[in-house]
Amino acid sequence: MIRTRRDNWIAAGLEALRSEGSSALTIDRLAITLGRTKGSFYHHFPDLDSFHSAVLAWWREHMTTGIIRETEAEPSVPRRRARLSALVSQLDVKLELAVRAWGLTDDRARQAVAEVDQLRMAHLENLWKGEGHARGARLLARLEYAAFLGAQQMYPSLSSHSARTLEAALIRALSALATD
Repeated sequence: MIRTRRDNWIAAGLEALRSEGSSALTIDRLAITLGRTKGSFYHHFPDLDSFHSAVLAWWREHMTTGIIRETEAEPSVPRRRARLSALVSQLDVKLELAVRAWGLTDDRARQAVAEVDQLRMAHLENLWKGEGHARGARLLARLEYAAFLGAQQMYPSLSSHSARTLEAALIRALSALATD
């Protein structure tokens, strides 16, 4: 028999969250999905709260902090911006929306979403500063991020090409606004 690892439980939780929402994040539900016992769950997590924390930590790392690290490794601001665009176009929008929905009813998820939003806006602010817009960088970052979140809500199944086109138009508009 193949052993179920901690990562398998987290992956099952992410899929349940993505497809059915936070109410599917129960030990019974995940054990049935994985064909394992509750004891297997408790081998990896002391309780459901720690599992929820692990799911949120995965989301934060894979959909924010890892992306920021990878973007910052680029040697120039234009390359950072291009890398960020490429990475963001690969984000799991359904999972993003599910975590945000979870944050409407759960304090831990709400805090995780708020922290991720702050990290993302700070990263965008640094990009705008690096592009020579130090004075309005915070406002530009907020506008860019608000447009990103709005696009996720309005167009959750937008193709990568269409998303990049929309993003490029937004950056041009914000850059024009910044020069006024």
